[in-house]
Amino acid sequence: MSGMRPAGLRRLVLAFPPAAVPQHAIDSAAQLARLMRASLLGLFVEDSDLFVAAQLPFMRELDVQLRAWRPLSHQRLLEDYAASAAALRRQLLQSAAQSGVPAKFAVFRGDPGTTVVSRALPTDFVALFESVTTWPGRPPSQAAGTVFVPRAARPRRGPVVVVCGAAEDLAVEVATEIAADAGVERILVDAAQDRSSAFWSGRSAVRGFPLAAPRTVPTSAEHFLPSGLPPASLVVLTRATLAQHEARLLSIAAARPEPWLVLEQR
Repeated sequence: MSGMRPAGLRRLVLAFPPAAVPQHAIDSAAQLARLMRASLLGLFVEDSDLFVAAQLPFMRELDVQLRAWRPLSHQRLLEDYAASAAALRRQLLQSAAQSGVPAKFAVFRGDPGTTVVSRALPTDFVALFESVTTWPGRPPSQAAGTVFVPRAARPRRGPVVVVCGAAEDLAVEVATEIAADAGVERILVDAAQDRSSAFWSGRSAVRGFPLAAPRTVPTSAEHFLPSGLPPASLVVLTRATLAQHEARLLSIAAARPEPWLVLEQR
């Protein structure tokens, strides 16, 4: 399958920020790994530019507790990064154990933006602890896809929702496999709006919804899928579909807490 590994060999790479991540968001990522039959790799990157800056005598940092500026200390950076990495490692291993998925944690020093990308394989999925609403302007990834896990996300068992933008859509293939592996329902959201296409052939038994609301219904996020889309475990779509319907889909994402998987198409 394009962009997917055989069951048991997929990997979800968690790009941990230097700031704290809520436990429930990490729990949500671990649940996704179980849903996808994937292992977890947590990556924590110490920003090498900060260590360079700490060598400059005029560099300062704000002490939030004292509300005062102080010299940027190399030793304090080491201690702060070590404490953050240790806390995130404990959180990850706890979440992984609860979800029953294998997990590893690694610390690197470098550029936070490029280090994670360089460590991800073309068959990996990279998870970011942020909303998909931050997607605009993000360049294509060398990984198979990017999972946006909102910091407000919490573990939930629900359907896998696929937003379909074309008759032949990679997102349908990927979402179908994930839903089948996890034993959950798959729901189709029609962004192509082509009910006569080959896409809908043989799918009459699958619940489907139009992306566009009826003309009589306001198009705000609150009225997305007024027929009653339940809370989902995951929303899956391709980069092309998200780009084509960006404004509409991002307004929906802002009102819903589910993780979104944006697939790259090569």
